[in-house]
Parts: sequence; structure tokens; C-alpha cells
Amino acid sequence: MSAVPRPAVHVVLDPGVPAYGRKGCSVHVQEVLRRLVARAGGVPVHLVAARVGGDAPAGLEGVVVHELGRPRADGPAAAERALTALDERAAGLVEELVVGLRGRGGADPVVYQRYGLWSAVTLERARAAGATTVLEVDAPLVDEQARHRVLVHEEGAVALSRRALRAAHAAVAVSGAVATWARELAGVPVLVVPNGVDAARFGPPTGSGAAPGEPLVVGFVGTFRPWHGLELLVDAAASLVGTPDAVRLLLVGDGPTRERVLARAAAAGVDVVAPGAVAPAEVPALLAGCDVAAAPYPAGAAYFSPLKLVEYLAAGLPVVASAVADVPRLLHDEREVLLVPPGDDVALAAALRRLVREPALRARLAAAGRAAAEARSSWDDVVDRTLAAADAGRASADAAAAAGGAGPLDRPPAAPSPAAGATGWLAGSRP
Repeated sequence: MSAVPRPAVHVVLDPGVPAYGRKGCSVHVQEVLRRLVARAGGVPVHLVAARVGGDAPAGLEGVVVHELGRPRADGPAAAERALTALDERAAGLVEELVVGLRGRGGADPVVYQRYGLWSAVTLERARAAGATTVLEVDAPLVDEQARHRVLVHEEGAVALSRRALRAAHAAVAVSGAVATWARELAGVPVLVVPNGVDAARFGPPTGSGAAPGEPLVVGFVGTFRPWHGLELLVDAAASLVGTPDAVRLLLVGDGPTRERVLARAAAAGVDVVAPGAVAPAEVPALLAGCDVAAAPYPAGAAYFSPLKLVEYLAAGLPVVASAVADVPRLLHDEREVLLVPPGDDVALAAALRRLVREPALRARLAAAGRAAAEARSSWDDVVDRTLAAADAGRASADAAAAAGGAGPLDRPPAAPSPAAGATGWLAGSRP
């Protein structure tokens, strides 16, 4: 960690990511913020967010929060325009913050932005004002929006995403699949930096405390959304109902599919405890009361770097998980985790049955998984690697500029798309 204070502005303009909320994405934001605070040497760190979503968590009380507000609009097209307007507002604020922080001496400030649809101007103006810029890419949001929600002006979304990637001195992605998507989109290098874990947050599991023959508790912590595969977990548990291998599910979280999932479980006779969303600080205690944890991603979930998975391992729990994205490369099947094909509830049920019947397997996976989590990159490592890449990218860009070369911001914008009716904010033309 550098002894030179590093002023920082963290930007989170995706209204679906409440910076101080209870989602896994919120935990990611908070962990990064804590490391930026540690590197700021007493200089206030700023958070510019569409949505804050709660009080400051421990360690973030001194962060200066600028909440811009969740845009409201009538219909998807208007919502897209509202988000680009939010980006313009954020850009002016971040530019002012960068100028002020540069005036305090020390290292130039870093603007660390979490990628969100319809935002490029903020990072462009931060870079032009003298900041070192980072774009953290956690998902291929253009594809995700088109598949799971509504995307009216896809070409405009692509153009702005491309501009944001090119405005970053370092673009970092949480998985290889996300990095490939971003590279192909913008033609720029993208570094893979998987999610970190703070293993010290999690104590040893205490288990369910159930008497012999009582169901084991299988835990899940996250948002109830289609791509988290909770229907698969319910169906797997349903196939064990009425057998000696029956399990109880602890489903922690909230989201749009929660009622549907719980109704499905009730109809199948699955024993479920569903306490709703909880603060991140409460998660370790809940996991400590589980016997097993599950990350049951469906087929097609090919780009995830599941934060919940490494937290399960850190909690010392045996884990059954879908073999998605980088998971099979990062964790050894049968040694640190049980992997099943994505979307296969029959294989998931078979894995749960094994864990119920084989306590020695549970103990072996738990110990190896905890060791894997302890050996994994910490959040300090994640932020250090990211900032080092940004500094290297800036040095390279500065050298190219001094030699008369063209940097990413000097390239011509994408041509407007007549099909999208694109002008200005839609086409990638510079405002």
C-alpha cells in the first residue's frame, strides 16, 4: 500500500445498486470503499451514487456522500434518457471534486466507477480534469438488460458503454467472460480481477444444532432473481421431501421472484425459513447456523464471479455450486466444492443427498473451502491490483500523448444509428 495519500471518488450510477444497501453488489461497493478510505491518508473519500440505500456501514462514516436520486420516468425509453441525464449531472459534480482534490497536493485523485448502463460522460470528464480513471465491469449489462428487462436503444447503450471503457485508464472485470465481452465491445485491454473476500468476517460454523435425523440446513444468501436459480434449489429440495435425506432451506434476501419461489416451496412441502433481506453485518451469523450452502445458477449464467460463493467458503461451509463462468477454474470439484451442471436440479439434489449422507465429505469440503477462501485475494489485493493497473495505464497514455499519439478519448465517436433514431446521447457523439 502506498504511503502517498490517494484521494478518491467512487461512482455508482446504476440505480439497481444501492451503495449502502444489502445486496451482494452493495457489499462489493462497500468493500472497495473501505480500501479507498484506507489509501486516502485522511483526505475525505467521496461517494457519488444514484442510490445510497441506508446508513453508512462501519468504517465508512467519514465518506462524503452525494446522493443524486433514482431517476423516475414514464416508460423504458424515458428511463434511458433519464439515466443519461443523471450521468451528465454526475459528470459535473465529479469534475468539480477532481479539481478540488488535485488542489490539495499529493497523488492525483482516482475516480473509480462501477460500470452502469447509460454512463460515459462522468468518466470522460473526470479523466479530462486530471483524474486517474477506473471502470469496474461486473456484468455485460447491455446483454443483461436486453435479455431480462427492456432495452429500447441498444445501439446507444453499446456506444456509451464503449466510450466508458475507452475513458478508463484501467478497465477491470470480475470474470474472464465479462472481460472478453468488454474487450470485444471496446477493443481495449481488460484486466480480470475476481471478487475478493474478507475471510476474517466469518467465524467457524456452528451448524443447525439439529438432533440426529433432523434435516440439515442449506443456506442461500442473495437476491431473488431468475439468474440466481432459486427455483432449481427448491425443486432439488422438493425431490428429497419425505425421504431420510430431506433438507431445510434458509433463503436470505429479497427480490422480485421471492413470493413465487416461496409459493413453489410451500406447494412442494419444502421446509423453508426466509427472513428477508438483512444487513451485510448479519450474514456471518446466519451462515454460521447452516450446515451446507448452495449457489445454484441456471444454464446460461456464464459470466458470474459469485461473491456469495467465496463468502460461503470463508464461513467454513461445504458448498454445492453450479459450474458457471470461472468457478471450475478457480475451485476444484470434489476437493473444495461440489460442482453440478448449471440448470440441473436432479444433479443438485444428488449432491445435496451426498452431503446429507456423508458427514466426512462435509467436513473435508468445509476445511478445504475455508483454506481456499483464506488463500484467495483479499479486497486489499483487489484494490491494489486495480489501482496499479490504472497507474500503469495512465503512464502509458501520458507517454503516448507526449509523443503525439492518440489516446482512447481522441478517437472519433461511433456513427449515429438511423434505426435507433440516435442523436447525441444515443449515438456516442460527444456532448
